[in-house]
Amino acid sequence: MEWGLEQQVDVSAIVISLNSRRYLGDCIRSLKTAAWRSVTWEIIVVDNGSTDGSLEVLAKEHPDVRVIANPSNLGYCKAGNQGAEIARGRYLLHLNDDILILDDALPKLVEWMDRNPGAAMIGSRLLNLDRTDQFSSGRSFTTPWAAIFGRKSVLTRLFPNSSFARGYLLSDKIDSAAPYEVDWLSAAAMMTRREPYWKVGGLAEDFYYFHEQVICKRLQEAGFKNYLHPQARIVHYEGAGSGVRTRKVRIRHIQGFHRAAHRWYCMHHGLGPMHPLRWASAAMLAARAGALMLLESLRPEPPKPKSDYDLGRPEGGVAL
Repeated sequence: MEWGLEQQVDVSAIVISLNSRRYLGDCIRSLKTAAWRSVTWEIIVVDNGSTDGSLEVLAKEHPDVRVIANPSNLGYCKAGNQGAEIARGRYLLHLNDDILILDDALPKLVEWMDRNPGAAMIGSRLLNLDRTDQFSSGRSFTTPWAAIFGRKSVLTRLFPNSSFARGYLLSDKIDSAAPYEVDWLSAAAMMTRREPYWKVGGLAEDFYYFHEQVICKRLQEAGFKNYLHPQARIVHYEGAGSGVRTRKVRIRHIQGFHRAAHRWYCMHHGLGPMHPLRWASAAMLAARAGALMLLESLRPEPPKPKSDYDLGRPEGGVAL
C-alpha cells in the first residue's frame, strides 16, 4: 500500500492474534488508554483465522482499528510482515495479543529511538501480572549454556547468581535507568525502525521459534544495534493468551522448538553440513527433546477451561 507523509504516524502497533477475544480486547484498550503524550499512533490487528468471535467484537467495539483477517493461521512472522506492509508508522511495534501497555511505556521508546539513530530495535521490560520481571526480553544470543541456565530452568531458580544465567538473561542490567544494548528482544513487544526492518527482509517467515534472534542478528550484521528500555514497562500474560494446550500440542511444540534451536545454532555459528559441532549439537538437542517429551507423556491432560479466556484455542495460539 502506498502512503504519503500526510498519512504518516509515529507508531504502528501491530497486534498478531488468534482466538483471543478477551485478551485482544484488553490489549487494544490498554493501547488506547496509554499515556502517548505527543506520539501519534495507529492500531493494526492481523487475525490468523479466529473462530471465537474476535473479528465481530473488533468491528463492534473498535471500528477504528485496521484489520487484516486471514482465513487460516499463517504464523506470527507472515502475519507480522502483513501488518508492516500496510503500516503508516515510522516505527513498527509488534505485539502479542496478551499484552497490556502500562503508563507511558511507548513514548519512552519513541523518544529514546529518535535521539539514537543507530538503534534499529528496542524492547520494553516485560512483567508478570504481579509486576515481577519475566526476563523474557533483552537477552544474549542463545548458546548451549542457555539450555541449562535458561530463565525457567531449575538450575537458574536454584542458582540465580550464576554467571551463565546472568550472562544470558542480562539480569544485572534490568534495574538500569537507561536503555542498554542487547543481542535480541522478544516479539511479544518489540519496536523496530521502519527502514532497517525492511532492509533485512522483515520477520523471518521460514522460522517459527527463534525468529526474533534471526531478525536481531540480521540487524546487527547490517550495522544496527538493539536495545532494551528497562523503564518502559509492559505486562505480558506469556502464553495465557494461547489457551489450554493438549498433550499432543505440547509435544509438537517441544519438537518444533528443538529443531529451530539446532537450525539457529548452526546458522549463528556458520556450521556447515559436515561440521562436528553440527552433529554434536543435534545429538544433545535430540536427547533434551526426548527427555521433555517423555515427561510430557507422563503429565495428565489439562482440565477443561474454566474461563472464556481459554475457550477456542485448542492448538495453543500463534503468538510464539
